Amino acid sequence: MAKRRYRQTHYFRNFIIFLFVIAIIGGGVWLLVKNFGKAQNMLGKSIYPIKYTEYVDKASEDYDLDKALIYAVIRTESKFNPDCESRAGAVGLMQLMPESFRWVQKLRGTSLSDEELFDPAVNIDYGCYLLKYFMKHYGDERCAIAAYNAGFVVSGWLKDSRYSDDGKTLKKIPYAETSKYVDKVEHAKDMYNKLYF
Repeated sequence: MAKRRYRQTHYFRNFIIFLFVIAIIGGGVWLLVKNFGKAQNMLGKSIYPIKYTEYVDKASEDYDLDKALIYAVIRTESKFNPDCESRAGAVGLMQLMPESFRWVQKLRGTSLSDEELFDPAVNIDYGCYLLKYFMKHYGDERCAIAAYNAGFVVSGWLKDSRYSDDGKTLKKIPYAETSKYVDKVEHAKDMYNKLYF
């Protein structure tokens, strides 16, 4: 009789412990599911950060450019490192070539030293001016992004039926580096729009 009572008590205690463990696991799963979106959003924002907002906001307003596009170019070009220098000689947040910087200065009637490219305010302003120039010149964002990377060679691609059907948009980008660059910028722009705008 005592053995049977012991077994019943033992089974009952194990059943209570089992229910307690299930409740804890269930609660943990519920919290994980409930907060998954927040965690995913936090992770996304750490991968696609927003920095230099004062300068980006100003450039976006001055040149009527999408903020998500500006952030996408900066992230793709320099990962927000204002001291970034490429092997080719591109400098700063938006990786402007000194020659391009001087060319834009002639268009704007300004005179700054190449060292100014390391100043985030200058780099973002001139980079966005150049990006807007390409947007106006080509009338197509994808072409403008390609030109930001490869220059006016895009005009030749638009005239070639292998790369453009209508002379206005690119169906294919012949430079692998530029093609990857455009895809990265477009993906980053989509991510910035999803995460912030």
